[in-house]
Amino acid sequence: MKAVILQPAYPNAATPAAAQACVQWLREQLEHLTPGEQDLVLLPEYATAPGLEQREQLREFATTAGETLRQAAAAAARRLQCLVVLNGPARTGALWFNRTGVFDATGAEICTYDKVHLTAVERDTLGLTPGATIPVCAHAGLRLGFATCFDLYFPEHFAALAAQGADVILCPSYQRSETAERLRTMAQIRALDTGAHLLRSSYAMPNPAIGGHSLVAAPDGSLLADAGDRPGVLRVEFDPHAKFVKPASHGQPPVEHRRLLEAHRRPALYRPHPEESRQLNAQPFPRLCAHRGLSQACPENTLPAFAAAIAAGAHELELDLWLSRDGVLVVCHDETVDRTSNGRGRINDLDWADLRRLDAGSWHDPAWAGVTMPRLEEVLELAAGRVGLNLHLKESDEAVRRTCDLVLDRGLLETAYLALESEAALENAIAYAPHLDRACLANQADADACLATAIRHGCKRLQYFHTVTAAQIRRAHDAGLICNVFWADEPDAARRLTADGIDVILTNCTHHLVAAGFAPRS
Repeated sequence: MKAVILQPAYPNAATPAAAQACVQWLREQLEHLTPGEQDLVLLPEYATAPGLEQREQLREFATTAGETLRQAAAAAARRLQCLVVLNGPARTGALWFNRTGVFDATGAEICTYDKVHLTAVERDTLGLTPGATIPVCAHAGLRLGFATCFDLYFPEHFAALAAQGADVILCPSYQRSETAERLRTMAQIRALDTGAHLLRSSYAMPNPAIGGHSLVAAPDGSLLADAGDRPGVLRVEFDPHAKFVKPASHGQPPVEHRRLLEAHRRPALYRPHPEESRQLNAQPFPRLCAHRGLSQACPENTLPAFAAAIAAGAHELELDLWLSRDGVLVVCHDETVDRTSNGRGRINDLDWADLRRLDAGSWHDPAWAGVTMPRLEEVLELAAGRVGLNLHLKESDEAVRRTCDLVLDRGLLETAYLALESEAALENAIAYAPHLDRACLANQADADACLATAIRHGCKRLQYFHTVTAAQIRRAHDAGLICNVFWADEPDAARRLTADGIDVILTNCTHHLVAAGFAPRS
């Protein structure tokens, strides 16, 4: 692989004019490149809005002048017939991310990565949202991983990349206050940890003792190339498939370093969440979704009900959410607390402190006296990626936004989805967090209308009533949707639904269906 890494001068004035000059330099370097002389071009962090420190100024620049650089990067990828990697602020729905995109030889953006470890300035001043996944992009026989600037400080990030077999790690970066020695050391260690080539692109700083040093580190921890402290273009050629091979231990046969580490990792001790999420998503259908937890045996929508459902082998938990008066997402089916507690009143009219004091167990059985209503955060902590989450929202707008924020913050993008009853709620979710999966419950009484609504709103799932027919399920499958059904507690009814093609059964009796032969979560 022949790589080109661009290292511009940092626009220290932090003005749109200085940012524009930097963007122009980057565009000129792209224009000067000759087809056939490179396979990959890497630009630094915030290339589409370099040096800007004010939220609105940065966003405005990224969508105007920065967009011209994005178009130039796509055009350069087509002209040069290579990959071009560009980083900058990007908006999805109502949220802004620090996003790296890879353009291929057609000019298409084939994969993106949203920086998962944001600095306090990025979160609080620039208003960015952290990404929720650490992906590896497969392209033309290569596996491309990503680590943006602050990500480099987290060994766990690179353990996740190593587990996915990354060959090349792309690191657009600022790191404007780090010394050359630390920059090189960190990159070399991360390359060694991951067993991959690491390519870092940054900015030359006015003080030559800090920043700069765009580089390439090899899987054996060696430094292949270093751009130094001046603006310029770094070119390096390497074999992206080359791996570091060493003895498994003293006197033992050689083995590839990354495979050695992966074979001896103990992920349950230090990274259970991604491992369990991958195992969960790999499990076959049909699956069981515990409706309000193990609600036949425990008080519905309580932590004991959810914990019992997990223990019984449910693949998913279904829970209902309302906002308290003071903005806490409360788990309760009804709009009021009257039926399932010793209190009275609408959840929207009560503060969390008052809701927390209610007895949510005695109505089910006196033995459950003292059980309380949980907050959504408590259920997320209990689930922790081990079990899927069907988050049934009874309201739109603020409840949807707060739920999305919590799911993304906990890194549960791959195991949670929103179950939404109205088209307004679906539209709100799409506008705010389109990358979070949705299940359509709108127009649920009419299976054909429900399917049409799900397709129109880009849902991954829809949830039918148990009167759904095999033909209606088949049409949903033909459209690429996962089919939930509400509900089945008896084994014979559940078997009929799965024979018709249902993927996920909502049930109050997970334990009974598992006992009758339905496969539990493994």
